[in-house]
This record gives sequence, C-alpha cells and structure tokens, in this order.
Amino acid sequence: MSVLDKSNKEKLILEVAQKRFGQYGVEKISMQEIADDLKLSKASLYYYFPDKESLYKAVVEKEQHEFITSITERILSIKEPDKLLREYVNTRLSYFRTLLNLSRLRLEAYSDLKPVFRETMIQFKAKEKEIIVKIFKDGVSKGIFFINDPVMTASLFLDLLKGLRISVVNDKKTLFIDDEEYSKLLYNTVAFTDIFIKGMSIK
Repeated sequence: MSVLDKSNKEKLILEVAQKRFGQYGVEKISMQEIADDLKLSKASLYYYFPDKESLYKAVVEKEQHEFITSITERILSIKEPDKLLREYVNTRLSYFRTLLNLSRLRLEAYSDLKPVFRETMIQFKAKEKEIIVKIFKDGVSKGIFFINDPVMTASLFLDLLKGLRISVVNDKKTLFIDDEEYSKLLYNTVAFTDIFIKGMSIK
C-alpha cells in the first residue's frame, strides 16, 4: 500500500469515527461498529489504530486542526482586534461543544482517558495562547487595547473562559451539554468577553 493510499484510508476512518462518536459518544461505540461502517475487518482497522483510545485521540486532533485552521482564516479576514476576539470566542465555544458531544463520557471514564490526551491538550493550549497573544498585540499596536503584558493577559483570558465552560459540566455525570445549557454558556461567555474587552480598551 502506498503512503497516499494509507493516508486516504486513515482520513476516511477518521471521518466515519467522527460521525459515529458525534451520534452516540465514544463510550457506546465499538471498534467493530466502525469497522462495519467502513466495510473493513476489525483486524484491518487495528492496523491503522491499535485501540479505540488512539482513534478517539486522532479524531480530537482532527477537530483541533479544523478549529485552528478556521480561526486562522478569520484572523486574515477580520481586521478589528475586538471583533476578532469575539469571533474567536464564538468559534471556540462551538468547538468545545462538539468535543464534549463527541465523547459523551462519564466523568470516571474521562479521568481514565486524560493521560492519553495530556500532550495533545498542552500543544493545543499553546496554539490557542499564541493566537490570543497575536490578537492582543495587534490591538495594542493599533491603539485599541491597553495591555502591559499580552502574554499574561492571554493566559488569564483563556483560564477564565475555561472556568465558564467547566461550570456548565461541573455537576453533570456525563460530559454532554444540551441546547439550553449551550445557550446559557454562550450568553455568559459573550457577556464576559464584552466586559473583558471594555476593561482593556482605550477610551
């Protein structure tokens, strides 16, 4: 099998797994079901991904790549830093919901999976921080934002956003948010972002 054929097959597997996880959650889906969707033997599926955890990790990384690509394109098209920050927040929130609903994990299962994703999440957070720092520095250079330390402020902004997201699933047994919960989170996140932007804007 050529490198190109292998790459195309992996891409197809990820697309099918992404759809399956999105419908039912990673816990309720077996590798056999994904293999059946692909009309592959389970042994063939294991050739590409040795277990369900590695397949789910690859799907998460696919989602992360799509998010970073999407927000990077917006950076090129939106010139106003305050508008770009709001766009980033809305896009990130939609991504967060997709990621939760892909897993639909019980909290105990999530704890078991965390070591698998540790390096992936560290790398993703670094990319996120890089984007926010760039937005803040652009705002400072254009005389829109007053920020003494864009790097520290970006870390604070991301940590506070994370706190808002965690508050929605904090008392839930399963990592999944419905339409009502998402609407509430969206409202709170937009309100917080407005307050944050006003706080660092030059009057």
